[in-house]
Amino acid sequence: MSFSEKTVFLLDNTILNMGLFGNSNETKCKKCGTVLSDPERLKKHQEIAHNKKKEKCRACGTEFDSSEDLRKHKKNCK
Repeated sequence: MSFSEKTVFLLDNTILNMGLFGNSNETKCKKCGTVLSDPERLKKHQEIAHNKKKEKCRACGTEFDSSEDLRKHKKNCK
Protein backbone atom coordinates (compact mmCIF):
# COMPACT_ATOMS: atom_id res chain seq x y z
CA MET A 1 0.00 0.00 0.00
CA SER A 2 1.49 3.34 -1.01
CA PHE A 3 1.51 6.41 1.19
CA SER A 4 -1.42 8.03 -0.61
CA GLU A 5 -3.52 4.81 -0.50
CA LYS A 6 -2.81 4.48 3.20
CA THR A 7 -3.78 8.11 3.78
CA VAL A 8 -7.09 7.66 1.93
CA PHE A 9 -7.78 4.44 3.86
CA LEU A 10 -7.15 6.17 7.19
CA LEU A 11 -9.28 9.14 6.20
CA ASP A 12 -12.14 6.89 5.05
CA ASN A 13 -12.10 5.00 8.35
CA THR A 14 -11.97 8.25 10.32
CA ILE A 15 -14.98 9.58 8.43
CA LEU A 16 -16.91 6.35 9.04
CA ASN A 17 -15.96 6.24 12.72
CA MET A 18 -16.94 9.87 13.19
CA GLY A 19 -20.30 9.19 11.60
CA LEU A 20 -20.01 11.98 9.05
CA PHE A 21 -21.76 9.89 6.39
CA GLY A 22 -24.04 7.93 8.68
CA ASN A 23 -23.01 5.78 11.57
CA SER A 24 -21.86 2.39 10.36
CA ASN A 25 -22.30 1.07 13.90
CA GLU A 26 -26.01 1.90 14.11
CA THR A 27 -28.13 -0.94 15.38
CA LYS A 28 -31.82 -1.31 14.61
CA CYS A 29 -34.37 -2.84 16.98
CA LYS A 30 -36.09 -5.75 15.26
CA LYS A 31 -39.30 -5.24 17.25
CA CYS A 32 -40.00 -1.55 16.63
CA GLY A 33 -37.39 -0.30 14.15
CA THR A 34 -35.78 2.20 16.53
CA VAL A 35 -32.21 2.94 15.43
CA LEU A 36 -29.61 3.22 18.18
CA SER A 37 -25.96 4.16 18.01
CA ASP A 38 -24.47 1.00 19.50
CA PRO A 39 -25.34 -2.52 20.71
CA GLU A 40 -25.31 -1.57 24.40
CA ARG A 41 -27.94 1.12 23.84
CA LEU A 42 -29.98 -1.38 21.83
CA LYS A 43 -29.82 -3.87 24.70
CA LYS A 44 -30.98 -1.25 27.22
CA HIS A 45 -33.75 -0.09 24.83
CA GLN A 46 -35.01 -3.65 24.40
CA GLU A 47 -35.03 -4.28 28.14
CA ILE A 48 -36.97 -1.11 28.90
CA ALA A 49 -39.29 -0.90 25.89
CA HIS A 50 -40.03 -4.54 25.15
CA ASN A 51 -39.43 -6.59 28.30
CA LYS A 52 -42.33 -6.12 30.66
CA LYS A 53 -40.53 -8.15 33.31
CA LYS A 54 -38.97 -5.97 36.00
CA GLU A 55 -35.60 -6.75 37.55
CA LYS A 56 -35.93 -7.04 41.34
CA CYS A 57 -33.27 -6.54 44.01
CA ARG A 58 -33.17 -9.60 46.26
CA ALA A 59 -31.92 -7.56 49.22
CA CYS A 60 -34.53 -4.78 49.35
CA GLY A 61 -37.21 -5.68 46.80
CA THR A 62 -36.85 -2.53 44.69
CA GLU A 63 -37.80 -3.13 41.03
CA PHE A 64 -35.91 -1.80 38.02
CA ASP A 65 -36.65 -1.56 34.30
CA SER A 66 -33.26 -2.94 33.28
CA SER A 67 -30.58 -5.26 34.57
CA GLU A 68 -28.08 -2.40 34.19
CA ASP A 69 -30.08 -0.23 36.60
CA LEU A 70 -30.30 -3.15 39.06
CA ARG A 71 -26.54 -3.72 38.78
CA LYS A 72 -25.86 -0.06 39.61
CA HIS A 73 -28.32 -0.21 42.52
CA LYS A 74 -26.68 -3.31 44.02
CA LYS A 75 -23.43 -1.40 44.53
CA ASN A 76 -25.11 0.79 47.13
CA CYS A 77 -27.88 -1.47 48.45
CA LYS A 78 -27.57 -2.58 52.07
